[in-house]
Order: sequence, then C-alpha cells, then structure tokens
Amino acid sequence: MGFTYREAGSAGFHAVSGWDGATGVFTTRKGGVSPAPFDSLNLGAGSGDDPGNVTRNRRILEGALGINGGIKTVSQVHGSDVYVMTDPDDTRPIEGYDAVITNIAGAAVGVLTADCVPILLYDPIARAVAAVHAGWAGTVKNIAAHAVERMSREYGTQPSDVLAAVGPSIGPCCYEVDEKVIGPLRESIGGWGTLTSPTGPGHWRLDLWETNRRVLAGAGVLPDNISVLGLCTACNPEQFFSHRQSGGRAGRMMGVVRLD
Repeated sequence: MGFTYREAGSAGFHAVSGWDGATGVFTTRKGGVSPAPFDSLNLGAGSGDDPGNVTRNRRILEGALGINGGIKTVSQVHGSDVYVMTDPDDTRPIEGYDAVITNIAGAAVGVLTADCVPILLYDPIARAVAAVHAGWAGTVKNIAAHAVERMSREYGTQPSDVLAAVGPSIGPCCYEVDEKVIGPLRESIGGWGTLTSPTGPGHWRLDLWETNRRVLAGAGVLPDNISVLGLCTACNPEQFFSHRQSGGRAGRMMGVVRLD
C-alpha cells in the first residue's frame, strides 16, 4: 500500500494504491475554478470562497473520480463523534462529527482539511470505509480509534483487517504548539515526549502523523497496514492549502474514500 499522484480531468490528487475494492484519494489545490487565495480546487464551503465556485469544484472532483450522488461530508467540530451513513441521500447531519463511516457500495464519504490530518480507513473483509478528520484536538481525543471501534460495532470489522492511509497535513517540520496542545496530549497519549521536540520555553514541534499512527495501532490496526503520505501542507503551498501558512485565508482539500 502506498500513494500515487494522478490527474483526472483537471483535478490533481494523491491516490491510495493497493486498495482492491475501494478508492481513496487526497486532493490537492490543482484543477478548480476558484480565484486566489482559494485557487483553485477549493472544496470548503465555509472557507470564504464564493459558494458557487465550491459547488463547481466539487462537481469537477466527482467527475474526475466517477462519483455519482455526491460526497457525504459532516460538520467538523474537532471532536470524537462518528457519523454512520446509512443512506447516501440523507441530508448533512446538523450535529458535529469528525468521522463518517459507511458500508454502502458506491457511496463516497469525505473530510475537509487545510492542515489537520485526513485519515481514510478501509476494511476489505467486512467491506466498510471511513473518512476521519484529526486536528490536534481530535487526535488527542482518539478520533481515529473511535472510527475503528464504530466500524467494529456497526459492521463487525476486525481492527487487524483495517487498512489506513494518513494524508497531507502540517508536518512535524512546521507544527509548533504550546501548552494548550501539549497538556491534553500529555494526558491522553502515552510516550508523548517522543512525539515532540522542544523549540523554546513552553513550545514544541508536534508530529501529528506519528501521533495518529500510534492512535490507530492502539486501536488494533496493524503497523504494516498504516501508510503515511508524509507531505507537509505548510511546506508545499503550491500543492496544498495551509491555514497556518496562509494566515487563515485558505481553501480546503478533501480526503475521500468510496467502497467500489
């Protein structure tokens, strides 16, 4: 399992390879219609971009991926709740969630990010998928583990069968945090000190990729089944949107998974 950069139509994205029976992609900012600073494939309706541009960009992505019926997203709140999609025609849930799971063939689910960690999960045995949004708050609340656990409860997923892909986010090279983040991390994640490097009094750089890898492994996902793209959004502004790098004026990428 790994990643391959691909372009379809005008859209550019990193596709998860080796998932027989499911399609997983992490979009880039390439291939849409939005003007700066949202140029160009901005998929986030709440970003400040013209909503019409966002709608057109989503249609571009859906066309590139051959998705019918749209991509199911949730109202992300940096929490630990998981939404179970039982009908792709349902309206977007009003309550806040940070992961969405389904076992409906052909249905696509996704999460929006611009520095937070997008995680896609696929169970090829029980035939189920999940899209997870893991900012620092969701990470320390073990949102990825909650998604695995909910897949187990709803679909009979065995964690050892789960394949996990961790997409582009702000990397350990650029993600500097203070005690507001380190305090909850210290309380919830074992060995937190090995996930950070001090940069000055009360400040650390945090590795969200490795933190989420440990959360997934703690939920029973096999280490060999976890792949990390390892591309930093802040280091690659030509390819990705970054909330921190742009000073808060950024579009949104999407991590999307579909059970084929």
